[in-house]
Amino acid sequence: MLYRRTALAVLGLGLGLGSFVSGQSSSAAHSGRVYQVVFLKRNPARTTLSKEEGERIQAAHMANIHAMADRGVLVSAGPFEDKPSVISGVFFFNTPTMEEARKIAEADPTVVEHRNTVEVFSWHGPAGLGEEYKRLHKENPATPEDMGVHPFVILRRAGQGLDTAVMAKHSAYWAGLRGSGKVLAAGAVDGDVSAVGLVIFDRIADAEAAKLVAEDPAVSGGVLTVEAHRWWSAAHVFPK
Repeated sequence: MLYRRTALAVLGLGLGLGSFVSGQSSSAAHSGRVYQVVFLKRNPARTTLSKEEGERIQAAHMANIHAMADRGVLVSAGPFEDKPSVISGVFFFNTPTMEEARKIAEADPTVVEHRNTVEVFSWHGPAGLGEEYKRLHKENPATPEDMGVHPFVILRRAGQGLDTAVMAKHSAYWAGLRGSGKVLAAGAVDGDVSAVGLVIFDRIADAEAAKLVAEDPAVSGGVLTVEAHRWWSAAHVFPK
């Protein structure tokens, strides 16, 4: 599946935290809320499509994205640009349960047509995700999208357990980066056997993001492993 960056910019994306600390500085960001996050993962059994068939599925996929946003169930989405590609994109839903989010995501044409599979979990993010973007574009539809790439990291368990002392240092480490201007937000996830948290950086170099993640005590201590991605987002999607 190939996302059209400008089309998806209308949905944006943002991150926040549970055992992490929000990268935002305002009370709105710290108040937080739980979203259901769905990764659309490339189906390894994908076959090559004709140009016409690919365009048909893509058009249906984009129509579904806008329909979900219009219903108010989808608050954020965005494409990934990885080489090799593992995750095609991400949906952030404001549904109350993972099960409802999974049901909605599995109705996406790219999933129905066996182009993608889904990975679902709950995520502790900032309240008001995407609201500033929607406000600005409602007031002035000509507001520039200002698309850019953000390093996007999934932190996963290296083993079965999480050392309490190490994880306390892990949370303190990300709290200390709050004012650096490099980390937009970082947040804990629930309901997944391997994922522990998500970190999304501002538009910094991949190498710089990798260095910051490697210095996380839980990563350097072998408690967490790193899954690094590149995510496209419009401006103004994170609460300030």
